[in-house]
Amino acid sequence: MTAIGAHQAKVRGERGLSWRGTGNAALLIASFGIGQGSIFLAQTLLVSRGELELLARFGTCFSFAVLALMIVDFGCMTSVARRVALADVKGDGAEIRHCFWSGSMVRLCVAIAVALIGLSYALWSWDDFSCAYLTAATPALIFWAFNAGGILDGLKLSGLSGVTGMATYLCSGAALLPASGLSANQSGLILGAALSMGCGIAVTMQLLTLCHVGRPPGRISVTWRRCRDLVREGVSVLLALLPGQLSFRFQLIICSLLFGQGPTAIFLYGRQITAAGSQVLECVRRAHFPLLVHRIATSVSPVWTACGVQRLATWISVSGSSGLLIAGLLIAGSTHAAIAAAAGVVSLFSFGILSGALVSTLSQAAQALGHYRAVALSANGAMLICFVATAALGYWLGLAGLAVAEVVSHAAGALGLWYLLFRRGLPAWRGK
Repeated sequence: MTAIGAHQAKVRGERGLSWRGTGNAALLIASFGIGQGSIFLAQTLLVSRGELELLARFGTCFSFAVLALMIVDFGCMTSVARRVALADVKGDGAEIRHCFWSGSMVRLCVAIAVALIGLSYALWSWDDFSCAYLTAATPALIFWAFNAGGILDGLKLSGLSGVTGMATYLCSGAALLPASGLSANQSGLILGAALSMGCGIAVTMQLLTLCHVGRPPGRISVTWRRCRDLVREGVSVLLALLPGQLSFRFQLIICSLLFGQGPTAIFLYGRQITAAGSQVLECVRRAHFPLLVHRIATSVSPVWTACGVQRLATWISVSGSSGLLIAGLLIAGSTHAAIAAAAGVVSLFSFGILSGALVSTLSQAAQALGHYRAVALSANGAMLICFVATAALGYWLGLAGLAVAEVVSHAAGALGLWYLLFRRGLPAWRGK
């Protein structure tokens, strides 16, 4: 094949990846809208009924349960996806199988540790709802240790990964309203069991999808070297992912301590809307991650390459932030009570969608190059700044202070990444 022919084939391949990425992004967004939309609809009905106590209890427990599932995944959604994307180009099917089983063994150990911590808390807690929820949700952690999300993402099938993941949210959304008329212990058991059922269904569907596309997990194949590498990469990815999640949970705790259960429920409800906007952007970035891995490997300008690949996410962030700001202000000015308060929260936190888009683009550029450590350092520094700003500004400005603290933390994370990686080009430890 001539050089021109090879170049044209490469361009056609990248166009195919781009179109496939757009299709995956559409599936991820649709899956997110259906899955988390079911929970949002049920929560809206609870707000209209004035059942803010159940909303606050469920929202808090579900939020920390999602955090636990993220810890159990141990960064495999990124690290395994990157490894599989590179192996798929080479046609190395064995590497894909090794990644699944080695990653599953690592995650199973993490799941057992997290489950023991959760059950220990349940034994000592006086909150009947939390105790019941934690006990019934523990199987979800074990199920999630065998998820194939990272494998599907690396195979450019992230859209199908999103479709299978809907079950986690649909089951919880379907169980929320029937649980509203029960005791704290009974409602906690039902909602916790719904999460476990949803995770079990999601993982089963993912494994069936792998079999359908000709990439079944096959026989168990675990090596110490690969487990060690996945642990090292997973720790770095997790340290980069957790700060943003922990910052939100810290805001939740501060809100509960300063304002009580009613405002906390309103905060959770309104904050969920802006978080959905940010999650849509993550769906788009996630779908285009394999293309970014390919393009950025030979790029001399990683930031501009990442901005080009994630152009759709950038436009969505601008329009989404502006739309939520305007809609929140209009609704807050035309309605009363809980809905108006929630709309005010949406307006306050709409700015965080735009600032978060900037730091996410820089983070993904670094992750595509394998610079997990730099992302972790900047993210943890931003988290510490967010903690201090949240406590101080929350006490001084109320919910508005929490919104300002979020934007400040995003700016700190972006500046940290720019200083560590991109201000003078890539460092000598490229890819490590």
